[in-house]
Amino acid sequence: MNLTDKLLRKIQTALMLSLLCVFSISVSAHAQNGTKTQVNNGILTLSMDEVVRLTIRNNSNVATNYLQRVTEKFDLEKAEAKFEPVINIDGSFNAEAFQRNMRISDNGTQTPASKWNAGAKASITQKIPTGGELSFVWDNNYSENSAGTLEYDGDSSVSRTQTYTRESSSKWRIELTQPLLKGAGMDYNMASIRLARITDKLNILTLRDNLSTLISNGLNYYFTFKQAKENLEIQKQALERSERLLEVNKFKQKMGRMSASDVVQAEADVASGRLSLEEALNSLDKARRDLLNHLEMDPGLEIDPIEDDIQDVEPDYERCMQVALKNNQAYMGKVFAVTQSDINAMMTENEREWQLDLKGGYEETQTLKNTYSASTSEDELSAGIELKAPINLWGDDQLERKKKLLTAKVNKRKARLELKRAETDLQTKVANAVRDVKMRWKMIGLAKKNTELKALQLENENTKLMVGRTTNFEVVSYQNQLVQAQLAETSKHISYIQALLTLDQILGTTMETWHVKFKHDDKQLEEDLNNEIRPLMWTWW
Repeated sequence: MNLTDKLLRKIQTALMLSLLCVFSISVSAHAQNGTKTQVNNGILTLSMDEVVRLTIRNNSNVATNYLQRVTEKFDLEKAEAKFEPVINIDGSFNAEAFQRNMRISDNGTQTPASKWNAGAKASITQKIPTGGELSFVWDNNYSENSAGTLEYDGDSSVSRTQTYTRESSSKWRIELTQPLLKGAGMDYNMASIRLARITDKLNILTLRDNLSTLISNGLNYYFTFKQAKENLEIQKQALERSERLLEVNKFKQKMGRMSASDVVQAEADVASGRLSLEEALNSLDKARRDLLNHLEMDPGLEIDPIEDDIQDVEPDYERCMQVALKNNQAYMGKVFAVTQSDINAMMTENEREWQLDLKGGYEETQTLKNTYSASTSEDELSAGIELKAPINLWGDDQLERKKKLLTAKVNKRKARLELKRAETDLQTKVANAVRDVKMRWKMIGLAKKNTELKALQLENENTKLMVGRTTNFEVVSYQNQLVQAQLAETSKHISYIQALLTLDQILGTTMETWHVKFKHDDKQLEEDLNNEIRPLMWTWW
C-alpha cells in the first residue's frame, strides 16, 4: 500500500464522512500501529507511527493533562448536582460533672452536680429548577441536669439540697420558598449548569489539542533528526569528493600539471568539509537527544529511522473548511463564547429585578419535661410574601448596577464580532495551509531536479578538469553547489511533511489521522484517586 492510499484511509476513518481532505502522512508498511518498540543492541528502530505511540505512552505531559481532567470533570459533576438534595446530619454531645464544697469552722459539706445534653439535627434541602427551594429540618434535643445547693442555716451548720431535671424536645419544619422575580425561571436556574457544560466541552477541546500538539512536536523532533541524519550523509559524501579531488590534485602537482595554489585550494575545501561534518555530527546528536527526551527514553540510545515513502497529496479547500468549522479549537471557542455571553446577559437582566418571594411552611414541636407523663405539643402553619426592593437613585450602587448591564450587552456584541473574525481567520489559515502543502510538493520536484543538474554539472566539470579545460576553483565551486542542492532537497521533503502536520493541526484531526483513540478522561486514574480520598471523606477525626 503506498502512502497516498494509506493517508486516504486514515482520513476516511477519522471523519466518518465524505469530507475527504486528503492530507496528512503515512508510514512504510513494516511500521504498523501497536507494534512493540524494537531496541536491539542499544539501537531504537523508529517510524512515524511508533513516535506517535511512544509519545502517548511515555510523555509525562499526557498524564498531566489527564490529571487536570479529573478536577475539570468534578467541577462539572458539582455543577450538575445543583438540583440534587443536600442532606446533612449534625450531632452534638456535652457532659460536665462538678462538686461544690462549703466549710464553716470545722464543719464542711460537699454536694455533687452534673449536667449533660445531646442533640441530633437532620436537614434536607432541595432546589427546584423554577428557582424555588424546599427544605426540611428535624431537630431533636435531650438534657439532664442534676444540681446541688449548699446553704448556711445560721446554727453553725450547712444544709444541702438536691434537684434533678430533665427535658427533651423534638421539632420538625418543612418550608417552601419560590421566587417570582429575581432568581425565578427555568432559564435562569439552569444557566449555571449550561455554562458548566460549555466549559467542559472547551476543556475537552483543549485536552485534544494539547495531545495533538504533543504528537506534532514528537513528529517534528523525529523529522529534525531524520534531516540531521541525511545532512550528515551529505557532508560525508561531500568530504569524500573533496578528498578524492585533493588526491588527484597532488598527483597532478607531482606530474607538474598543477600549481601549488590549486592544491592549497583543494586542501582548504577538505578542511571546510571536515568542519561541516563536525557541525552535522553535533546537530545529529542534539536532534537525537531532543527526540529521546520528548519520548522520555534512555538518552544513550541510538536511533535508526525507517525510510518513508513520500507521495503527492491534494487537499481540497472546501472540504477542509467543513472539517475545520467543526473541529478547530480556536473557532469552536468563539462559537461557545456567543452562547456564554447570551446566558450571562440573561442572568444579569434577571438579577437586576426586585426580589419577590412566596413563602410557606409548617412546623411542629413536642416538648417533654421531668416526668414523661405529660408533654407539650405545638404546631404552626405559615404563608406569606417577601419583597426586597432596592432603589438605587444615585451613587456607586447605581453605577455598579449600570456597569453590570452595560458589560453584559458589550460582551454579547463582542462575542459575535469575534466569531465573525474567527471564521475569517480560519478561512485564511486553511487556505494558506492547503496552498502551502501543494506548493511544497512542487518545491520537492524542483529541488530534486536542481540536485540532479548540479550533480551533472559537477560530473562534467570533473571531466573537464582531467583534460585541463577548467580550473580547480570551478570544480570546488560546483561541489559546494551540489552540497547546497542536496541539503535543500532534504529540507524541502521535511518542510512538505511539516506542512501536512500543520494542516492536520488546523483541522483538529491529528489524533484521528494517526489512529490515536481520543479519551475524554482516564477512568482508571479517576478510580485510583477516588479510592485514595474515599477513606478521608468518611473520617471526621
